[in-house]
Amino acid sequence: MGVVRKHSIQYSIIFYTGIVLGYINTVILFPNVLAADEFGLTRLIMSVAIIISQFSQLGSPNMIIRYQPYFSNKILSISLVICAIGLFITLSTLLVFQDFIVSYYEEKSPLFKEYFMLVIPFGIAMVFTNIFDAYLRTFYKNWVSTLLSSVVLRLIWTALILFHYYDIISYHQFIFLFAYAYTSISLLSLLYIFYLGKFKLEFRFNNNETDLLKEIKSFSLFTLLSGLSAFLINKIDILMLGSYEGLEIVAVYAIASYMASVIVVPGSAIARTAQPLVANAFKSNNVDVIASIYKKSSNHQLLLSGAVYALIILNYSSLLHFLPPIYVDSFLIFFFLGLSRMVDTGLGINGIIIINSTHYKIDTLFSLGLLVVTIISNLVLIPHYGAVGAALATMLSLIIYNVAKYLFLKTTMNLSPFSIKSVLIMLILMVSFTIAYYIPSIDNVFLDVSIKSVSMLALFVPLTYFTKVSKELNELLKKLIQAKL
Repeated sequence: MGVVRKHSIQYSIIFYTGIVLGYINTVILFPNVLAADEFGLTRLIMSVAIIISQFSQLGSPNMIIRYQPYFSNKILSISLVICAIGLFITLSTLLVFQDFIVSYYEEKSPLFKEYFMLVIPFGIAMVFTNIFDAYLRTFYKNWVSTLLSSVVLRLIWTALILFHYYDIISYHQFIFLFAYAYTSISLLSLLYIFYLGKFKLEFRFNNNETDLLKEIKSFSLFTLLSGLSAFLINKIDILMLGSYEGLEIVAVYAIASYMASVIVVPGSAIARTAQPLVANAFKSNNVDVIASIYKKSSNHQLLLSGAVYALIILNYSSLLHFLPPIYVDSFLIFFFLGLSRMVDTGLGINGIIIINSTHYKIDTLFSLGLLVVTIISNLVLIPHYGAVGAALATMLSLIIYNVAKYLFLKTTMNLSPFSIKSVLIMLILMVSFTIAYYIPSIDNVFLDVSIKSVSMLALFVPLTYFTKVSKELNELLKKLIQAKL
């Protein structure tokens, strides 16, 4: 886990810097500068662009990670061809059904009809950003794409919303530039690949590589369906809320969803670095390495994500203190979404293991089945409970999805992420949170957040250290203490 720990820490530092910027944008600037429906439009355009990118890239990011050990730099050439085909098919289909899609939102979200075409440049930029990101990850350059997407992109959006606030640009210009901002990230990623000397287009393959190309066709199809289902499970709530409830409710939901997204940062950091390691371990058929990464990743993700979840629950009302009243009553949405993220990260890298194994087709079947469950649960719960119903549907779907993957790995490969440390971690989280929760609130928001957060961490950190639930985190704490001394 040395490589995983090193790169996960780098990733987390950059990503949490992005989280601060994201908080400034999503929780402070955007809701206060834009009307609720205008803010909701930014979330809806982004969600549709993500769906477009998932269709268009045809499973290429996972394909790059899995097959780079066999093709080296040639894998980029293969993925670019696949994405060109995917973009042509997806965009052609989108334009053919444009009127039908827009009509679905016309009554409740009329702004979406006016700016619908912006999803195309946004989606195209996402495709190439995802491809370049996956390619850089194979060289353990997580920090580059993370810096660009989490920090640089958000700084661009900060500048744009401030330009709009000071009437330097109109809302029309703002939303146009907002959608095109992702293009800069894609171009900067490409320039860095050129800088590394890794951009080489080559289409000559030896016999072994030709045989693997046939396998890639099947892998790309199944991972496309799997990846698309996973993204839809996370985005179908916003897409359906935009139609059933309107852009204002989408804006409220987006605030809670953003807060929940912070929970997965430690898990994302570990998973992004662990994926190429798992792919290489499968190449050498080293099941012991896979089992070790699986167990350690689960412990670290549960510990760190759980701490973040607990801290946000403690301070949720304070974190939303500066928002207009329409956004404040969103705690239940966050609670359900946050719990779903906890389960998702706490069960470790189960999806990564399945996708990189010979059982990758099973992950697709799980994903498609759960996509159906997600759609049905949203159809049932949104009309009755609105945004809370959408959050509840997402939570139920992700829990079912992850439990199914856990049971599959347990029965087929005898892999499990759980141990006595998992129980200890849950006890540490519950004790630390409960004691901090009963500290009386005070009127000063900044002081209230500081007291509750420090109180919880003052319990959480020593309990984590002395119970030795994470050898790696203990080593990190020792180094930090020695550095201070």
